[in-house]
Amino acid sequence: MRQIDWSKWALPALLFLAVILRWGTFFPSVINHDESTYFLIGKGLLEGQTYLVDSYDTKPVGIFLVYALMSWLGGSSIFMLRLFTALVIGLTAYLLYRLGNKASGSTKVGWAAGISYLLLTSIFKFYGVSPNTELFFNPFTLGALLLVWGEERKIPHFLLAGLLLGAGFMIKYVIAADALAIGLFLLWQGWRKERLFRSVFQECLPLTLVFFLPLALTYGYYASIGQTEAFLFYTFDVTSRYPVEASWGDRLLFALAFFGRYFPITFLAIFAVREPLAKDRNWQGFLLLWLGCVTVMTLLPGKTFGHYQIQMMPPLALLAASWFDPERQQQAWLRKVSARWIKPFLIVTFVGISAGLFFYFQNKMDGPRLVTAALQERLAPGELVYTGNYHHIVYHLLGQQGLTPYVHSSLLFYDHHVAALEIDLAQEAEHILAQKPRFILLRTDHPHNLLTNSIYQRYQITDTLPDKVWLLEPKNH
Repeated sequence: MRQIDWSKWALPALLFLAVILRWGTFFPSVINHDESTYFLIGKGLLEGQTYLVDSYDTKPVGIFLVYALMSWLGGSSIFMLRLFTALVIGLTAYLLYRLGNKASGSTKVGWAAGISYLLLTSIFKFYGVSPNTELFFNPFTLGALLLVWGEERKIPHFLLAGLLLGAGFMIKYVIAADALAIGLFLLWQGWRKERLFRSVFQECLPLTLVFFLPLALTYGYYASIGQTEAFLFYTFDVTSRYPVEASWGDRLLFALAFFGRYFPITFLAIFAVREPLAKDRNWQGFLLLWLGCVTVMTLLPGKTFGHYQIQMMPPLALLAASWFDPERQQQAWLRKVSARWIKPFLIVTFVGISAGLFFYFQNKMDGPRLVTAALQERLAPGELVYTGNYHHIVYHLLGQQGLTPYVHSSLLFYDHHVAALEIDLAQEAEHILAQKPRFILLRTDHPHNLLTNSIYQRYQITDTLPDKVWLLEPKNH
């Protein structure tokens, strides 16, 4: 029987593995509340709304366009959103496969890179299981790298790579760290090979100019509708106003915890670096530079959110995968493990993670669906709900529109958000309450500010719903 050439099936295989790994995450209404924001604003864009005019958040418009596309393709189904996210992760794993193969000349390295990324993003809830922006811009970085890596690169490759990085920039600005790593490496290569003029003017300059094209087009769009001030304010002012919350000691521990969390892959990366090969010395040097740049980027905001570190996973996966290069010989005790054991081990690992995620979410109370069911029993046709600081996915489950353009449930309830976005809380409270919602939801543990004071002046607690949610009704109802 002829052996299957799996390299021809890498894309469907990695897409399939991603879906199998993550299928247990397709069912809950909420994994992370950020995803709900992307979804609701994306739906609004499909319905004719304009981001930064009819809805507001702290992210660039790109992630909402991604969710608008997924909502359009999937009929606004949460299940389909999660399926598409799994497919994006599978595509990213395939790009890593291609990149690892291209840089090393070994399909073994490529497979190790792709499979490592699938595992890295599908184990911990806030490190890839919950859909976040990093999962959606990583493929843009890898697509750009595939275009520019190698000697047979021409100006069109750098133009297209810059366009991909620029598109990723409009999903989240932190992709600038990936672009910086690529640019620095190109300059270093040019200096080392005494072709600096070519590196500057035929590689870095085209890449950089086109990188800013999506941003310029976005600015042009907002200028055309008379919203230049809003675009500049939310793009530059808001993002610079958030306070730094962690000391550099805490940030260092945050970075070290990431490498400890994924210690088997971290050890493989260390082993690979400790056994240099002439053929991939430049490759490993670039990966270390890339990993360093994105690590610094995850630390700069001073917030220890696990999903920030998804940006570190592609270079780590590629670095660890380089250990599998057939020319490396160290750690012989590990290399002697037979393929007869490796394949069953991977199957058990994938099935185990898949089953673990499914049972975790099946056994976890789906609060928003329970709250929605309770509301549906009490709402008359045409009556509205304000979800307060509870999960705003309830709007979608009820088939209603949100009552405020500040979609994310925290923006009106935390002082640092209110200050950064310059929200007139009294005016926004009046705007919400003027729509006379039949019910208002508040978590039993919630911040108190001008908005909640306005709510309590006109509404009273009448019941406690599942998931520790208070139901408030008008006092004069």
